[in-house]
Amino acid sequence: MRINALSSKSYPNGSFANAKAKSDGAPGANPLYATVKISDSVQISTIKKALEELKQVKYLPNDMIYMNAIGVNPPFKDGYEAYRWLLDNNIEILYADFSNKNVHACLNYDPQAGTAIFINSNYKDDCTHADVLAISEAIFHECGHGKDFDSENSIQEELDCLSLNVLAHRFYEKKYPDVFKNHDSFLFSQGVSLYPKLFYDFHLTGLKDRVADKYGYLQSGGEKHCASKIALSIKQKYKNTTAV
Repeated sequence: MRINALSSKSYPNGSFANAKAKSDGAPGANPLYATVKISDSVQISTIKKALEELKQVKYLPNDMIYMNAIGVNPPFKDGYEAYRWLLDNNIEILYADFSNKNVHACLNYDPQAGTAIFINSNYKDDCTHADVLAISEAIFHECGHGKDFDSENSIQEELDCLSLNVLAHRFYEKKYPDVFKNHDSFLFSQGVSLYPKLFYDFHLTGLKDRVADKYGYLQSGGEKHCASKIALSIKQKYKNTTAV
């Protein structure tokens, strides 16, 4: 896989409207625009390290049972399957400036130019081990969106892809005890370290509230991500909140 920002796919240093730009952080139905940045050797190294970590991810015992029990279906059986998907489909991973600075990463689906994963350029100089792991989780999430090869999105798809973050994060916490300790930047506090807490809250109230707030405008489910009870309840919560 090519990781350099300007490759044979010829991504210009310009703006992209992204069909799945709401994949992690964009409020409402506003489109997200991304301006691709040229990655330097350190940033390319960070992404390579993130992929090396990703391909080792194995779900902890009972985690898949739990996800299925709450109505969530992770798109990949482990990190290696996602890693192979990236390689087999020649997916590029690039840093980009986002029109919404709160977006961690997004998928740029383009049938002509090729699919790419964009990482917020705010993280381009973050290269500690914890940062590498966090970026690998963001990549994992976007792989889940990309696997469908379409521009459709839904509440259920977001839940399914968010579960990838959670499953990888729990694996990393077990493999590298305390690796995320004292990391409380936006990437962690409102991203990779937040969702494991929300997913494993007994009543899932926080998860439902957050997903309703961020993704409630989406359809409940789709052909490839059939709406579960939790997705339907999130959609209803959104309707109740926005009812005039």
